[in-house]
Amino acid sequence: MNMFTEDKELNLITTKWNNWISKQTDFRRINSRTIQVLTSFTDAFGDGILFNIISSDNNTYSVTDNGYTIWNLETNGINVSKKNSNRNRILTSIVKPYNFSISSNKAIEKKKLSIDELPQAITDFVQVLINVSDIAFMNRTNTASIFTDDAQNYFSNRKTEYNFFTNSITLGKTNQQYRFDFNFMPKLQEFKLTKMYNTLSKNTMEAIIGIYSDTIDYILENFGKNASMNILVNGTTAKEKDYISGLQSHNINVIDFQNKSEVKDAFALVS
Repeated sequence: MNMFTEDKELNLITTKWNNWISKQTDFRRINSRTIQVLTSFTDAFGDGILFNIISSDNNTYSVTDNGYTIWNLETNGINVSKKNSNRNRILTSIVKPYNFSISSNKAIEKKKLSIDELPQAITDFVQVLINVSDIAFMNRTNTASIFTDDAQNYFSNRKTEYNFFTNSITLGKTNQQYRFDFNFMPKLQEFKLTKMYNTLSKNTMEAIIGIYSDTIDYILENFGKNASMNILVNGTTAKEKDYISGLQSHNINVIDFQNKSEVKDAFALVS
């Protein structure tokens, strides 16, 4: 056992996070088929993030926001439903990787879940709804293209400079799975697991710290002491400096994709 897995401070932070998140999530029975999930997170407009779990006759479940998230964006003048628009493509790029869909009434949902699949679906849904809501923070430059595609194209076209694989899955202490967009290997036995966020907010900072706390033991055990968690963001603003500092204080590195020198220093192969 190395010094990292014996870190009492880390274990204490992890325990406190797990205890806090369990107390901050409230499950309420609405009717015989519907349970409402109220989370501790808020959306871009200060409203609490919540959604429903609906049971079916065949012992499967659906999770849905009943169309509220998209309705709230569009009520505030942010149209994400127009086909082939930049915002619609961004919406799809957020929802699709988690295998959620958007219904004809604009509900974000996932159907035919077994009861064993529900915990992972709930974890994923919170992340999806936070990211969809945060489209409200995107400026015109951010919505001009899809960050995910830009980053994937950039690194794929520079494979002589960057050694990586995509969609690395890690397992948390809570048995939840988390997907990292990239795992960079600048040199032998060094692993930089990386998630991408178009913007940072208080919600995303707290969610990222939660992922780190939940997965750090798995990362160290499977990738070694030279492994790290990294966040690749699509530009930074003065407003986001406090969130970046908060992440860095937890040993989570934040790299600005718009600063290619910074990207190279962080991820490029070391000769």
